[in-house]
Amino acid sequence: MDDIETITVDSYTTLVDVGSQADVLEERVPAIEDGERVSQLWRSRYIEYSMIANDIDEYRPFWELIGQGLEYALEETDYEASTEVRDRIRREVYEERLTVFDDVTDGIERLADAGYEVSVLSNGTPEMLEHLVAAADLEGTIARTISADEVETYKPDPAIYRHAADRIGAPIEEILHVSGGRLRDVWGAKHAGMRGAWLARPEQDAPRERLGRDPDAVVESVHDLADRLE
Repeated sequence: MDDIETITVDSYTTLVDVGSQADVLEERVPAIEDGERVSQLWRSRYIEYSMIANDIDEYRPFWELIGQGLEYALEETDYEASTEVRDRIRREVYEERLTVFDDVTDGIERLADAGYEVSVLSNGTPEMLEHLVAAADLEGTIARTISADEVETYKPDPAIYRHAADRIGAPIEEILHVSGGRLRDVWGAKHAGMRGAWLARPEQDAPRERLGRDPDAVVESVHDLADRLE
């Protein structure tokens, strides 16, 4: 990957851990005993909504999809929460209690110091990404944030990755996209023409999936990525 000078990174499950969903759910809806079960359903549902929205031309801002996913997850698991409580949960998880992975701040700074321009490429709204960058203490290090709102299209549609290349002003094949969690985002980036690195943190224990194209690199931390690129 000697020709790579520009890097895009995903946001949630890559820079910040949304694992706090389970704790917040149990705190705000006392009847919930297994917050992890509800949390997993919540996240899988709003990600599913984002891909369906692409297919049926029904774009909604990601913040709204997160709210709809939470409402569905609670109803599906037979828990009740008012609109005010659901909004409180959403704000705590995605604004007030963002948990930044330990390797992120120093690791991204290493990449920037090594001469790589780093941007965040996310389904999140501009306001969500502003909170994320501030929580990670990356103001002045991240070159830009690029939101699905700008093209009203969600990952893994090729349009959002191509839009990122246009915003950055670099050939798409010379951009490395880094994403944690599942491989859907890496597959989308590769399909659009980017290089792709899978940030497979051991603690996330995500299984290797085989549907899309293989990543160009598999790393266990942002520091591991910096070591590879250096």
